[in-house]
Amino acid sequence: MSVKVKFWGVRGSVPSPITADVVEKKVRNALKLYAERADTSLDSPAEIIDAVIADLKRQQPFTYGGNTSCVEVRDGKNTFILDMGTGLRPFGDSLFPEISKNKGISVHFITSHVHWDHIQGLPFFGPLYQNKETGILNTWFFLGGTRWQKTAIECLRGQMDPPTFPVEWGEIKTLTHRIAYRGVHNGLVFPVSDGPTLTFRKLSHPQETYGVRFEFPGGPVIVYATDNEPNDPREPEPNLLTLAKDADVLIIDCQYTRGQYSGLPAEGGVSRRNWGHSYPEAVAETALQAKAKHVVLFHHDPASSDEKITEMRAHTEKLIRDGGGTQQVTAAWEGLELTV
Repeated sequence: MSVKVKFWGVRGSVPSPITADVVEKKVRNALKLYAERADTSLDSPAEIIDAVIADLKRQQPFTYGGNTSCVEVRDGKNTFILDMGTGLRPFGDSLFPEISKNKGISVHFITSHVHWDHIQGLPFFGPLYQNKETGILNTWFFLGGTRWQKTAIECLRGQMDPPTFPVEWGEIKTLTHRIAYRGVHNGLVFPVSDGPTLTFRKLSHPQETYGVRFEFPGGPVIVYATDNEPNDPREPEPNLLTLAKDADVLIIDCQYTRGQYSGLPAEGGVSRRNWGHSYPEAVAETALQAKAKHVVLFHHDPASSDEKITEMRAHTEKLIRDGGGTQQVTAAWEGLELTV
């Protein structure tokens, strides 16, 4: 069995759209490379452009993207969405042809927690507004934690309460063919009919956050462990290690450098301790102890440039190599697709 993983939003905290200054810098860099190739090559302009683009893509993605957390997982029968940040909007737009063809779709939404950057895309998820009276029979199944002041679904629908949004959740329930909910708790094992078994573990983050382990029958193990903070980078949290053990793909929070986390003056001087996020040293140790095969860095800080994220990826890989590991390390970008 092969499973597809696609990243629709990879940032943490708030969306971080690319700015005009950054675009200008990227264009200048590309033109500089073009001029250098043109001076030494007899290739046609089109061939030079292709070569320059290939060179740039080898360095890093053109941009890692600015949407907040949203990851799609599909096994050919089931569709899962891990968190509903602003990346949920383009994901929803991509579904319309499939929904039109099949007269509906069923999606499992797994909510790690309900901080804004993990739920703010739901009101802008286009298929949510398709009317069952038109013959479109969509089913939305939400799984999320239950020990906040409110349940997960209360938080999700609450962000659409008047006057903060023009469509109330009650209208969505009237339009939609089927909406169902399920709370989760630490250690919950949830088998999906004709699909993977999901295991939930509570992570180290302010209030309540859950990581999830997908075990596909006869297939890979995929782990989503965003928003977790190490108490000691040398000693990964037991729940995190349990989730990540022997994972084929480990999607893991790596928002800060260790200097940012500690509040070093050269890194801004503001400590990020107790903010609930991780850094390369802790990620590398987790990957080594868990023996995860492919480590995907996720939940990039909104202030991190593309170059900064690329440096963090290289640093994480070096730490793993120095520890004797051979794991592949990728920094997630919008549009990244993995087939496992």
